Amino acid sequence: MVSNKWCLLALVISLGFWTSCQQEQKKQEATTTPTAQGGNYAAPKPPANITGEEAKINYVFTHFWDNFNFQDTAKILNTGYGEQAIVDYIGHFPLVKADTLREGIEQVFDAAKIEPSVFNFFKFQFENYLAHPNSPMRSDQYYETVLNYLIGSEKVSADEKTKYQTLLPILQKNKPGKTATDFAYTTTAGTTGTLKTLEAPFTMLFFYEPGCSSCEEAIAEMKSNLGLNSVIENGGLKILAIYPDGNEEIWKDYQNQIPNNWINAIDKDQVIVTKNLYMIKATPTIYLLDKDKKVILKDSYLPQVYGYFQSL
Repeated sequence: MVSNKWCLLALVISLGFWTSCQQEQKKQEATTTPTAQGGNYAAPKPPANITGEEAKINYVFTHFWDNFNFQDTAKILNTGYGEQAIVDYIGHFPLVKADTLREGIEQVFDAAKIEPSVFNFFKFQFENYLAHPNSPMRSDQYYETVLNYLIGSEKVSADEKTKYQTLLPILQKNKPGKTATDFAYTTTAGTTGTLKTLEAPFTMLFFYEPGCSSCEEAIAEMKSNLGLNSVIENGGLKILAIYPDGNEEIWKDYQNQIPNNWINAIDKDQVIVTKNLYMIKATPTIYLLDKDKKVILKDSYLPQVYGYFQSL
């Protein structure tokens, strides 16, 4: 039997530097978008009588918008003020409990209702940062909370509500902690299989599209990573690279680009796409699953995957 802890040790050691470089790159990117113009919004600081880190965090989050003038449209629509305030607010989401987050979302939208253009601005920015496939802050979990509010809001049109009501159940699929939706696939050898029958301590789902530049960058990084390949060879991880769009000719022409120690597969009948089994906003879309095929990471980045292994 493969020991999860020891077979992942090489991965942790090998990937530490790459993860740090990626995190530093993201920090540098974050400092340039959006650009402040005329000063950023300053949220209230916790008073001296509030002690304990959790209490201070909760105070800042629940009082975040106390100093914000929701009627000053000119200032709010300034990228460096309104948008930056939302980015800072989203940065607090991982630090608070789900109920606190839900109450906070309700609070900010209720306050923004005073001015329609401001309400729409907040609606757009939350979607832009939490749902856009290229956003480093994207999170189905957090965006679900936003959608639940918008679906029940009288400020949202019937057409928009229909769109949100259609999106919500798709968003709720394959949550962390839940069993990943099973699907069938065909390999390059012509054999068929299903996700649930794969046996490994960890499984990575790598939804890709032949020729996608981001896919090729991720493939090249993983292909050259000695730690990752050591874990694969030791049986600690299986990577199922799945092309969901069903074009066999394109898929076969691309086979040489997929590493030999991965499972290279296609969904011939396009069930994954047509039945919305997985929400694939962009490629690559990466999931990390445990031995029971429960989702550990959903729609993740490679640094997040590496960070998870480092935390073991």
